[in-house]
Amino acid sequence: MKQVIDFFSHLFRYSDFKSLWQNGNWTAFHGWLYVISDLLVAGAYCIIPLLIFLYIRKQGNKVHFNGIYLLFALFILISGATYLIDAIMFWKPIFRFSAAMRLATALVSWITIYHIIRILPTAFTLKSPIELEKEVDRRMDVERTLKIKNEQLIEAERTAKLGYGAWDILRRQVDLSEMASSILGLTPGAIVNYQKLTQQIHPADIRFVEDCIQKNLRSDSFKPFYFRVLTDRMMIRHVLVRGEVLRNSLGQAIGIKGTLQDVTEIRTHLQRIELQNKKLKKIAWVQSHKMRSPVATILGLTELFNHDDPNDPMNAEIINSIKEQSQQLDKMIHEVDDLTRAQTKMMV
Repeated sequence: MKQVIDFFSHLFRYSDFKSLWQNGNWTAFHGWLYVISDLLVAGAYCIIPLLIFLYIRKQGNKVHFNGIYLLFALFILISGATYLIDAIMFWKPIFRFSAAMRLATALVSWITIYHIIRILPTAFTLKSPIELEKEVDRRMDVERTLKIKNEQLIEAERTAKLGYGAWDILRRQVDLSEMASSILGLTPGAIVNYQKLTQQIHPADIRFVEDCIQKNLRSDSFKPFYFRVLTDRMMIRHVLVRGEVLRNSLGQAIGIKGTLQDVTEIRTHLQRIELQNKKLKKIAWVQSHKMRSPVATILGLTELFNHDDPNDPMNAEIINSIKEQSQQLDKMIHEVDDLTRAQTKMMV
């Protein structure tokens, strides 16, 4: 223990040693080659830690295991110091300090090894640059595929005039897709609440929509319903709502999610079909009721005609009646023809 205390108390004392120039038979070339080489190594060992430090500082959180980088920098720096001390000892034989620096180098080396062993399991899980490049390429392909599918989905929504909507009852907020906002006449991306949504509904349908929502909130299944939207340009749109009621673990309704579809063209087409059906029923009624009467009368009159005596005075009256019924039947035929022509024009 006395030797240890004596060693560190006289760390920079070198009077009991000889310099390297005086220790051995050094030629000028041999000695200076040794000194210059040590100085070059020491200089490189000082610059490398500086570059490592600048790299870590610039990269920041992008670099994994910053502590290991700093330990490497310290190890290289302290190793360079031992080479510098070796060069100095050609003039100043500070062997005690050289030994202390070598001990410090050994401690730093083993501390670095210890931390490397600790991080190896994690380091082995990290991907190599080639693997990272492949992963980036794969993710870019996935992103491109998702982008294409998203564009196709948006195009499908536009074609079908179909949008998505969700109503969060607790937050009192309505989230709408771009197409759903367009259907309701709202600005896409705008924050919408229930009150704002009801302002877009046709005034005559507000009570009906509220009743449908309340019934669906109480029901186990969502029943689709129609309502009308009155746009800023005073245009009426017919909207079909399909959805699902979201409930918490207690069975309480916390929201509704579903689709909104602009079915204005379909509803208009159905109305046209309904009108056409009414006219077809009218034609059928005329044919089956009004036209049947004169035909039956004509048939009855022909039975009364006296074929045995054409000069029978009753025959003249029968012929006049047949003529009147025929004119009436012709009028009905023209009426049916006009209705049929009008119906044909509507269907074209």
